[in-house]
Amino acid sequence: MSSFVDSSAFPANQPAVAAIDVLQFITDSVICTDASGHILLFNRAAEKSFGYSAAEMLGESVSILLPERHRASHTNHVESFGSRAGTSNRLMGEQREVWSRRKNGEEFAAEATISRHSLDGRTILTVVHRDVTERKELEKQREAVAHELDHRIKNVISVVSALVTLSAKSALSVEGLRDSLQERLRGLAATQSFLARGKGESVGLSELLGAELAPYRSSGGANVCIAGLPVALRSSAVQPLALVIHELVTNCAKYGAFSQPNGRVTVTADFNIANGTRQLAIEWREAGGPLVRTPDRQGFGTLLIEQMVKRVFRGEVIFDYQPEGLICRMTMPAAKLENPS
Repeated sequence: MSSFVDSSAFPANQPAVAAIDVLQFITDSVICTDASGHILLFNRAAEKSFGYSAAEMLGESVSILLPERHRASHTNHVESFGSRAGTSNRLMGEQREVWSRRKNGEEFAAEATISRHSLDGRTILTVVHRDVTERKELEKQREAVAHELDHRIKNVISVVSALVTLSAKSALSVEGLRDSLQERLRGLAATQSFLARGKGESVGLSELLGAELAPYRSSGGANVCIAGLPVALRSSAVQPLALVIHELVTNCAKYGAFSQPNGRVTVTADFNIANGTRQLAIEWREAGGPLVRTPDRQGFGTLLIEQMVKRVFRGEVIFDYQPEGLICRMTMPAAKLENPS
């Protein structure tokens, strides 16, 4: 009989042996116990999921596979279910998530069903267990995407409103307002392409900044200054950095320098060495806008910038709320951004 089963618990006949051997091909964990919860069978999927070998688990209490805080209630549940007569099955954790514990101590969410059968007068409990960690992560990602999409749509509406206001303040006629607004909306549409670029394209930092800032440039361009060394971005850095710059531009249009006719933005980029690592330093500096105060709470846009810089680029970001205008300083390892070719 297979090594993942306590052969003494089952009748020694060939059909039973064949049925048990089939369990090694099942991708869900299958664990059989006696009525008191001691493990009689532990298939290969269970070994892979929990990190224990079958030899370690046979005869052990199934509660070892649960976080300690859930063990007492689970033991009571198993003993109650196992003490009843007849064949039955039920979904475990109908009112809550089922949490399990691997050999290395890692906890994970799972789905499980438990069934009760009588075999030669002995009660056998069978648990079919599925690790849903990956599914939970996908659900979280979908929620994050939905949140970001909602945020992005609201931002677009706010930006369009800001563009209408800016265009109206500088227009001398209806035709002038129309032409100015159309030009800025075309520029805004062009910047969205950076957010949709895949990993096959690489652009320059100045190109990315220019496209994002284009809708807000005055006729002479004096309100926007992009300075510093040219930086060729690696393709994988384009989209996350575009999100960072887009958030800075959007916040600038809604609350900062671009919300005022005389507002201006200066962006500089340069390389330096910090802790023996070549770093790219980007400074975003606003002036000429409304009086700046340190916000009472962190908005989603600010949080997104911090997450992108810290998690994606392993960098640091500092927001300096000077009364005359926001200064955002970002320092990131050059290797994370610069095109190696």
